[in-house]
Amino acid sequence: MEYTSCKLNEVLREIHSGGTPSTSVEEYWNGSYKWLSSGETNQRFIYDTESKITERGIKESSTKLAKKHSVVMACAGQGKTRGQVSFLFDEMYVNQSVIVLNPYGDIVLPLYLFYNLTNRYDELRGGSDASSTRGSITTSSLKNLSFSYPSLRTQERIIDILFSYDSLIEVNNKRIKLLEQMAEELYKEWFVRFRFPGYENTEFKDGLPKGWTLSTEYKPIIPKGWHYGEFGELGKFARGKNITSAEMIEGEIPVISAGLEPSGFHNEANVHGRSLTISASGANAGYMKYNLDDIWAADCSYYQDSEKLWFAYHSLRFLQPVISNLQCGAAQPHVHPKQINKLMVIIPPENIISKFCGFAEPIYAEIKQLRDTNNNLIKQRDLLLPRLMSGKLEV
Repeated sequence: MEYTSCKLNEVLREIHSGGTPSTSVEEYWNGSYKWLSSGETNQRFIYDTESKITERGIKESSTKLAKKHSVVMACAGQGKTRGQVSFLFDEMYVNQSVIVLNPYGDIVLPLYLFYNLTNRYDELRGGSDASSTRGSITTSSLKNLSFSYPSLRTQERIIDILFSYDSLIEVNNKRIKLLEQMAEELYKEWFVRFRFPGYENTEFKDGLPKGWTLSTEYKPIIPKGWHYGEFGELGKFARGKNITSAEMIEGEIPVISAGLEPSGFHNEANVHGRSLTISASGANAGYMKYNLDDIWAADCSYYQDSEKLWFAYHSLRFLQPVISNLQCGAAQPHVHPKQINKLMVIIPPENIISKFCGFAEPIYAEIKQLRDTNNNLIKQRDLLLPRLMSGKLEV
């Protein structure tokens, strides 16, 4: 298979980064234009953004447009962010920590460029600018990056193979999101709107917790037999145990740290089965996720109660803004387990909790099945990727 070798800049029609409208100017934000931050490049394919900006925010800042089907790369960021590559399925503006790359389409197909750079994550990070405190990938270093490409026909075949895996993974991810929304809506129906099984024949009472007063005339009304209590009544969050790289023996058990994504893998678990984890420190302190397999809980707090897990999860998810505001510590934000355990939540009778978890369990069992399928697809795709890029595997 013949490859043409060159500098990346020779096949690029466009390469640039962007900027951030001032966060102190309200008129720049909550508009209708998508605005991408470097952290969002943890998605391989991006359709939407968390933040939106206004036309004024565009005109009065250095942000720049990334067209639909652009390749974008995080050029800075903590943890694993720097060097992440994504493909855009819509146009959006980008910040200064995102580099936009568009190749000449009659030479290199955009998706081929995406897969090529995805395959070079470690190389890209290793070539970061050492003078930066966080390390950074510059447009200059990317322009001088060595690049090889085959004929357009061969590129199309390579894309067809790899994108078939990614398409299946994307379909499964969308299904997972829908299932999560179903479980969340079920919680709100039962425990926010109080339309749980048998609610029609249930008496309601003043639900104000003992010793509480309100500055308004509003009084919360809850079903008789329910009460507000500390989350600790449902089970306790405990502190994880950090392990050093020297203590870590490589295995398949994810080590969950402050970012709540695996920071490494160990051969042992200190939390078995399904669990909840809340980031204990750093910028993400207070953020929560559920785990469907064994983990090693490191710089996080964890909760494990198989009987009440899904009720506990959705109770805290409903209070996520409150938990995020629990951050304390000037230099390094923290959220401690004791703070979580003292949160006031609504607590129904055991039989209602059990019934809710019974409905939620099949939803999360299906999510686990879809995630396991995706993990297998990812392994297969990642085995093929370097072989296809190098030409060792004929197409």
